[in-house]
Amino acid sequence: MRTGTCLLLAAILLTVSACATTPAPPAANVSGHWAGTWWAFEGAGGSGELKGTLLQEAARVNGQITVIGQTVRETFISGVMSGNQIALDTPNQGTLVLNGDEMTGVISGLTSFRVMMRRQP
Repeated sequence: MRTGTCLLLAAILLTVSACATTPAPPAANVSGHWAGTWWAFEGAGGSGELKGTLLQEAARVNGQITVIGQTVRETFISGVMSGNQIALDTPNQGTLVLNGDEMTGVISGLTSFRVMMRRQP
């Protein structure tokens, strides 16, 4: 399970990546507190909770996320928002899609995992 958590953290960080083309303007501002779940697709898999705070400045999104599984880890994430999608580039690559106060997506690293988060008050 520890490996799954480490892979998740690595995947979140590598997911936010900037596109080589001019991105569409952000459809919304994702700044604020978010919480949700993650689960791995492959191998021993694993799942858990995540929570954190995002800060959006223009199209750039940065934040601190706490990933909870068998262990608790904190990681920095970074990416670029275009339309309603955040392309993650740090620490892993992936895409999060914003739909109202919910974000879902897949983050790829040593293994792939799914993320679902909701904006918190």
